[in-house]
Amino acid sequence: MAALRILIVILSIYGSAAAEQESYKVGVPLVPGICQRHPDNGLSGFAVDMWREIALRSSLKYELGSCGSIPECMAKFFSGSLDIVIIGIQPSRENSATAVFSRPVYVSGIRILTRDKQQNPLLADIDALTTLYSPMVIQSMLVFLIFVLIFGNVLWFLERKDDALISRSYKSGISDAMWCVLAIKTTIGFGDVVPKNSHARLLSILIWLVGLLLINLIAADIVSEFAATKMKSSIIGLEDLKGKKIAAVNDNITISELNKIGAVVVVKPTLETVYEEMKTGKAFGAALYAGVVTVYAKRAAADGLSVKIIPGRYNNRYTSIAIRRTAMLKDPNLLNKINRAIDDMYEDSYMLFLKSKWLDEGSR
Repeated sequence: MAALRILIVILSIYGSAAAEQESYKVGVPLVPGICQRHPDNGLSGFAVDMWREIALRSSLKYELGSCGSIPECMAKFFSGSLDIVIIGIQPSRENSATAVFSRPVYVSGIRILTRDKQQNPLLADIDALTTLYSPMVIQSMLVFLIFVLIFGNVLWFLERKDDALISRSYKSGISDAMWCVLAIKTTIGFGDVVPKNSHARLLSILIWLVGLLLINLIAADIVSEFAATKMKSSIIGLEDLKGKKIAAVNDNITISELNKIGAVVVVKPTLETVYEEMKTGKAFGAALYAGVVTVYAKRAAADGLSVKIIPGRYNNRYTSIAIRRTAMLKDPNLLNKINRAIDDMYEDSYMLFLKSKWLDEGSR
């Protein structure tokens, strides 16, 4: 009986140890939308809700907590303090030596959030009126004046003998002739000075035809310059960021992509400091992960800022759950369980629900 009791005690101790081994230390980075801490130290966000659902469907025991910024989470994970990190560690050959990765929980990328300087459309239009001083418009106006001057002289020469409305004196008659050319050219036709001579009337037809073409060309130049100035004063796409200061986290891939488009990269340690750099105007824009850019855009609106998200996504990356290989020793089927839960959550649209709830994103 004594031996049996000892065996039971040993088995109970072993069972308790085994049960304890099945609990995993799970960390999630503090990123708006992904994970945020409440005053009562509670956590909420896309990654938090997603992991709780995965654990529920997979019957996993865990201790969930925030591991700080993404670099801090990476340091804790690779030092062995955490078994699992939800979002923040990218699949790579180097990382695969320490970790295995789940199916992607979403396809992320980099989006640029910038302050929208053209907050008042009326002010933007007034600013675009400076196109009236552009070289192209000035050149067109000079052509217009030369046209009036040349045809005014010809009309005065033809009319000075026959029409008392145009003075024989060049000094006083040329102004009347140029006024008549201007009225014909712009199709206004005031009628106070009109050609009487048959040759002058034929000339007026020529003035009207050439003037009509010239007026349309000048108008087209002004409109095109006006539109071009408005486009230059606003950021349309990634190519417009050349030479602009863009704040970004210390991510080699992100920095490389920003360098490719000619942006001036300002490296900051966390997404929070990246956003603050843009908010305070020290940087023109902030390079943020696509999954959280709308969260920061809403935050900017709450801060009283007018912002815009640059269209187009680049630097696409698959975001997964990282699991230490040592954690797999506790349960060799751990990765399969997590992947099965992720697939089921996509199948029943629960993952899409979480993305819509926290990230305003409904794509895988």
